[in-house]
Amino acid sequence: MDIGILRRDGRTDPFFDGTAAGRLVIRRCEACDRWFAPDASGCPGCGEEDPGWAEASGEATLVTWTVLPEEPPAYLALVELAEGPWLHARLDGVTRGDLREGLPLHVTFERPDEGETYILFHP
Repeated sequence: MDIGILRRDGRTDPFFDGTAAGRLVIRRCEACDRWFAPDASGCPGCGEEDPGWAEASGEATLVTWTVLPEEPPAYLALVELAEGPWLHARLDGVTRGDLREGLPLHVTFERPDEGETYILFHP
């Protein structure tokens, strides 16, 4: 599945620096010890306007998915990270028969010839 070329926008630099190094980096409010998706702009718990960034474990579970009717099929998913946030991502290394709510997943990284390294999840 061709997703196009991903480019950083300044706000996403820590996320893409992490993916380039093979690490999943997401938002974390140190004051509250709460984790957020990379696009979070603040902490609703304490009001921190710029939560920091921290490395997540890369472990996740499948929440829901859709199958794009391509050949081969493409699997798009909503996953829940072990730290709590939900992320949209592509699944790789799965078949329709593998898909079930709660399927344990682990992050991997796709390094295209052009653009930013991005995340995929495998069982």
